[in-house]
Amino acid sequence: MPNPSTKFRNGADKPVVALDIDGTLGDYHGHFLRFAEGYVGREMPDPKEINPGLPLYKHMRVSLATYRAAKLAYRQGGLKRNMPVYDGAADLTRAIRKAKAEVWICTTRPYLRLDNIDPDTREWLRRNRIQYDAVLFGETKYKELVRQVGAGRIVAIADDLPEQIEKAANLYISQIYMMDQPYNQSVETDYLVRRVYTLVELLDRINSCLDLYKEEF
Repeated sequence: MPNPSTKFRNGADKPVVALDIDGTLGDYHGHFLRFAEGYVGREMPDPKEINPGLPLYKHMRVSLATYRAAKLAYRQGGLKRNMPVYDGAADLTRAIRKAKAEVWICTTRPYLRLDNIDPDTREWLRRNRIQYDAVLFGETKYKELVRQVGAGRIVAIADDLPEQIEKAANLYISQIYMMDQPYNQSVETDYLVRRVYTLVELLDRINSCLDLYKEEF
């Protein structure tokens, strides 16, 4: 664990668990591909089909321009409000907070570029009874998390994207959990990055991290 003298930059003393939304708490991949079928006008790959590390537009067999247009239409159309939630998401966040830890929602959604991103995100969290203490947006979400709370308070993060997993690892976050998805099968896991398959399993792992944190402090 990091030195306790550097752990509390914002004056709080609670441990922090950071949770991604798309692909971690909710089924963005399948939801977007179903939308893309209607937008493009042809069948998309099955959401369960293994993607061997390709950019999504290549896996979808569309141009980058078409992919970006479809993604923009998906975001602008408020589709994020009814994205399916994974079983156990509400229970996960409730249990973390009951254990006297904070839940920080960390998403790469571009809230500065589209006015509806923030309200759509918070409405999805409300509808699905996701409890949280803060929301961070943007590609540098984990760097900002460390800046705001200090690395010593972060006991675990959960994400699905390989590039975000790598960024978190480079920040020396103590434990990283990767939600198993067809598009991250090429990522190797180790003692720092561990693959999980359900949110129930993730909760068990996080509870172990919180127990270790409490023993340290």
